[in-house]
Parts: sequence; structure tokens; C-alpha cells
Amino acid sequence: MSVIDSQQNIQTPSASRWRLWIDGCGGYLLVNGVQWSVGGLSRATNADVCVQADWPRLAGQISRRGADYFWQGQNSLESKTLLTDGTPFPIQGSALMTLGKPSQLSDTAVLSLNAPHRFDQHVDGVVLVRETVLVGPGSDCHLRCRGASDRAILQLKDNQWYAKAGLLGDFQKLEVGHRVVIQSLAMTLEMA
Repeated sequence: MSVIDSQQNIQTPSASRWRLWIDGCGGYLLVNGVQWSVGGLSRATNADVCVQADWPRLAGQISRRGADYFWQGQNSLESKTLLTDGTPFPIQGSALMTLGKPSQLSDTAVLSLNAPHRFDQHVDGVVLVRETVLVGPGSDCHLRCRGASDRAILQLKDNQWYAKAGLLGDFQKLEVGHRVVIQSLAMTLEMA
């Protein structure tokens, strides 16, 4: 793995939100936690996951309990709905958001939208992080980079990201603002 400085003297405060840019693959919002609010873009409300669509500013929330994800609409009287791999969210509006859990080795899930709708911050997807994120060309990867020939494992430990190539090698620390090359994968981590 090689590291290329893109910025000097960067402060790294404690965070639960990051943006990960992967060359030739896209940008992703990585969010840590067990509960996330979801809504349309609004200056009045800052949902954890914002979608550029005709959604209410607070449409509801996603929660994780163990390996399972649940949806509860903005009306607290609604019951929680179990979300499984490929499940579309029951949100009124033109955007269709789905939850994906491509790997049985990780409880991390990925939110995706149908075109032409986009997530805020110009990212292609939102990753609900549970310790490990798999990156590579395979259908079992959270971040699928079809043009890559290698896989990487990203791990969140004590609010710090680490990466290694495939199953071999040692984890190395990812520094915010530094471009990292892991075999055929090049990525940059930012604070969100």
C-alpha cells in the first residue's frame, strides 16, 4: 500500500461520518452508528441521509439491531419494518431507495437510489457501517468497483479507518485527506 499526501497539516477530529472517494468507482458516504434519520434535502432539518428528491424533510429512520435493519416512517405510531437485501423503502415520492447487504461476512449495509435521484454531498451511495466494508469487483462487495482486479477490506476501529489488500497482509491506517493505493484500488478518505 502506498500513501500520497493530498493535503498537509490536517486535523482529524472524532467523527461518525466520512466520505470515501474511490478512483474509477465513485464516492460514498460512510456513516457509523445504529440509527439514522432519512429525508429530503432541507435547510430546516439535517437528516443523517439526505436524498435530492420530493421526500419530506424527515421521512423516517433506519435502525440496526444485531444483523438486522429496520425502517420506521416519520409517524411514530407506524410499526418497524424489517429490511432485507434488495428491499425498497416505503417512502412516498419519486425516488426509490433500496438497502443492500451483499456480504454474509459483514453486517454493513449499503443504500442506493434509482437514477436520476442522488444523495446529498454528490455521493453515489451511503454505507451503514458495521465494522467492516468490502471493496472490489465481486457481487459480495459493499462498494463494487467493476474495473478493479483486487479486493480491499476496510475496517473501522475506535473511530479510525484501516485498510488491507484482500485477506492477506496487515491493516494499515487510512489518514484523512491522503490518497491511498491498495494494489489496483486508489481511494481518499474525507471528513463529512
